[in-house]
Amino acid sequence: MLSQIDKQIIRASVGPHLARLKRQPPAAGPRIAVIGNCQSYGVAYAMKLLDPLAQVDHYSAITPTIASIDRLAAVLSKYDRVFSQDFPPGVVKGGDSQELLRRLSNAQLFPTLNFAGFQPDLVYLTDATRANRVLNGPLRPYHSALAVFAYRVGLKPDAAQALFNRNVYEAVGYLNVWEPAAAEFLENARRYDMDLSAELMSWSRRGVFMYSIVHPKPFVLADIARQLLAAAGLKIRNDNSDAYAIDDLARAEIFPVYPEIAELYGVRGGYLFKCGNFHISAGVGEFLTLPQFLSGCYAVYKKARPEQIAHPRIDAWLADAELTGRLVRLANENLARGLTPVL
Repeated sequence: MLSQIDKQIIRASVGPHLARLKRQPPAAGPRIAVIGNCQSYGVAYAMKLLDPLAQVDHYSAITPTIASIDRLAAVLSKYDRVFSQDFPPGVVKGGDSQELLRRLSNAQLFPTLNFAGFQPDLVYLTDATRANRVLNGPLRPYHSALAVFAYRVGLKPDAAQALFNRNVYEAVGYLNVWEPAAAEFLENARRYDMDLSAELMSWSRRGVFMYSIVHPKPFVLADIARQLLAAAGLKIRNDNSDAYAIDDLARAEIFPVYPEIAELYGVRGGYLFKCGNFHISAGVGEFLTLPQFLSGCYAVYKKARPEQIAHPRIDAWLADAELTGRLVRLANENLARGLTPVL
């Protein structure tokens, strides 16, 4: 099956011929290609908004390609500028993002944004014995560390639900994550020669700017696009990106900001988990309350092998007998006192 990159390579190859047949004028602005993960479409779209005269093409480096790294590089070399996120071996046949950059003189890397300040409980479960294959649950790759912990220590779902409480968040450090998350975020950006300190402050003033630890809202990606264009010496002809924003990543899963954490930042939180819905014309999608989410997680974990529900953070909690005992005790006390949130 053709990947999105394969299809884009075909379009890039035949596009100029079709344009000549249709007598379409060439783009008045630069030809730009953006290649990367789920964040890259938002960056590409924002670049088109910031310079409506540019031709901007998006290459999604997520699913394995048929085309080789040589073929991709040959197509991308025809652009005036290429902006690429890191992608690992196995996505494009014959090479990774570093190999692609070695073949191009018109390309630069930009970071994948990862910020855990709003959703510190979100973890991925990968099986190290099977090439880090991801275990999918009710929210596909997104899992709750507390839910996994509860299952592994043998708590019933109602007691697991009682873990979602301020006293538990204090015990595991969830109320003190903003500063280290921000420091890690800014340091990662600096590795790509980007200073996002002013942007991070601006985003924070707008409230919750992440749908999950890896899915930013459109205005975040627009600021990344703006900085990339400016650094490359490309014109910004329209700076009103908010009025035309497409919230592409809102179609995917959304992990909530727990109310006790949201309160720290002066934003609204909850316990409503949004399922992915990439075909919005077929329906409005589904949401899960906390009990529904936990029930779905337990159903998945019961069928999983131990290697599939291992995670360094959770393993560390379980290795600390004092902390484990405290968390179990808090769960039972919260349950007895009726401190079990639903939404």
